[in-house]
Amino acid sequence: MRSLPLMLVALVLLIAVPIGVAVMLGQATDDGSAAVAAIGAADDGGAPGGAGGDPTKTGRSGLQSGARPQGHVYAGVTTEPADVNPFTSHEQVAQRLVLGFTHEGLLDIDPTTGELRGAVAESWKAAPDGMSCTFRLRDGIRFSDGSPVTMADVLFGYELAAARQLSFGFLGDAFQRVASAEAVSDRELRVEFGDRHYASVRIVGERWLVCKREFFVGRVRELAKAVGSPAPAPDSAEFALLLSQIDRECGPGTGPMQLPSDADGPTTWRPRQDLTLVNNPHHWRRLAEPGTWNLAGSRLLFRSSAAVPSTLKAGEIDWLGNWSADAILASNAEFAARYRRLVYDYESLGVLGVLWNCALPELRDPRVRRALAMLVDREAIIRRFGDGVVSAVAFAKPDSAGYPSDLEALPFDPRAARALLREAGFDAATGKPLRLSLLSTVDGGPMDLTIDLLRDTTKQAGIELTVETLTFGSYVAKYNERKWSGVVMNRAFRPWGDPTDFVHSTGADNDGGWQNAEADRLATAAQGELDADKRAAIWRELHELVYREQPFLFLVHPRSCILFNKHIQDAEPGPRGLWPERWWVPAEHQRK
Repeated sequence: MRSLPLMLVALVLLIAVPIGVAVMLGQATDDGSAAVAAIGAADDGGAPGGAGGDPTKTGRSGLQSGARPQGHVYAGVTTEPADVNPFTSHEQVAQRLVLGFTHEGLLDIDPTTGELRGAVAESWKAAPDGMSCTFRLRDGIRFSDGSPVTMADVLFGYELAAARQLSFGFLGDAFQRVASAEAVSDRELRVEFGDRHYASVRIVGERWLVCKREFFVGRVRELAKAVGSPAPAPDSAEFALLLSQIDRECGPGTGPMQLPSDADGPTTWRPRQDLTLVNNPHHWRRLAEPGTWNLAGSRLLFRSSAAVPSTLKAGEIDWLGNWSADAILASNAEFAARYRRLVYDYESLGVLGVLWNCALPELRDPRVRRALAMLVDREAIIRRFGDGVVSAVAFAKPDSAGYPSDLEALPFDPRAARALLREAGFDAATGKPLRLSLLSTVDGGPMDLTIDLLRDTTKQAGIELTVETLTFGSYVAKYNERKWSGVVMNRAFRPWGDPTDFVHSTGADNDGGWQNAEADRLATAAQGELDADKRAAIWRELHELVYREQPFLFLVHPRSCILFNKHIQDAEPGPRGLWPERWWVPAEHQRK
């Protein structure tokens, strides 16, 4: 029931979402294009806050909700999502920029405080032993098509997981933690966890997206009928196979937006052009909290890098990610008047470095991996990208309690690296050079610089280095062959801060095959420790062990660096990054 390894998500972060969200970055991609994003507004005539809202209620900007114009958001990405099915999608673009707006979990994270809050569930109560949780569903909540959410809809994902026929996407994070789930009443759901994990409530609550059962059962029935077969049962392999073929529809959700569909599929998705999400008039939070979700929709634009300069000059791009955002503002007074530069962090932004293939004989020796860590000048990366990066030593956020802040990073020292390689048996002078092959892709930022630095220093150390800088499709194909020595990549973090999948011998993302019994023990112990201070101490011990062993060459923690239109109001970074829950655009600055 475990979802496919999330390495594919990390790969997408390298291309379409190089440091978090594609529309936030504008880095070059597999086809040479750059992520672009534009935010504008077009008045849809709707009343802010939706019907039934209190027109006197004040939002966080201090303005009455009725004073906030409605408006569209136009967001551009380089990679068009290939799968928006909430059950099967692995894609970061689909997860964050489509399903993140169309569907909700039982719980979500408050974009201002970072605290867990109710979504489809209005409340929850976890057992003291951390082995179960009871969720109480919100009364009267509806899907975007106006139909009521039922317990059968809520349990549909678990129904599929229990059948063990479907290969889940990111939703698998939730269901792999569930031992059983049952309806206690028409509004109460009791979930038993398979084992103790300090973040089980968050993982299950956030990733358990609620989807309309009837929609997907109906679509599968239609697919079966088209090939002359009877409608398969939801617990069958046939149902799972047909469900996985639904990749251009996400069905009705309870989120603030929707991807409308008719019998022929999505009505607002034009392949290779754009995808538009429109307002969900039944969204419960907009109705309950006037002043939220003032935007009329979200449009994802599929554009090449060649189109970016002209659209930027014309003022058509309101949100653009770029490693050189500060230089762009400094070079053009018009741009400086229109945009502000934002640099910020959020939970899932991870670490950039090199993943080593520890299954190869030449990379099993930690001395070799430590020597390689001394061949990259991290300070050169920091000097080049300034506040857009922070030095890294662990699979954790630098401000987290378990981060080994006092850990002394390995120095940049090619001479010492060469001596360590000789000690491990590799010396070009004696005819025994270390031969390495690296995979990479263009990011227009730290990844490119890392490759440039390694080309020079590995030569100094007597290493024969081969680098393949590939398009995204070729990158994925080569990665899956597992014939590489290392992969330059950006590891996205789990929002709840658990690095186990990266370092445990059975971890879903331990793609380099590193194995260490003590690391396994520490990771398992930390997951089951409910005391935050004790857990942090275990995490620190684990991170120190991993850094000594160097299965991953830690370089920097990237930050989102973007240009943002000054006319967009109530748009400040928070724990979820830039989250448009309370954004609005004054009428005089709306794009019609």
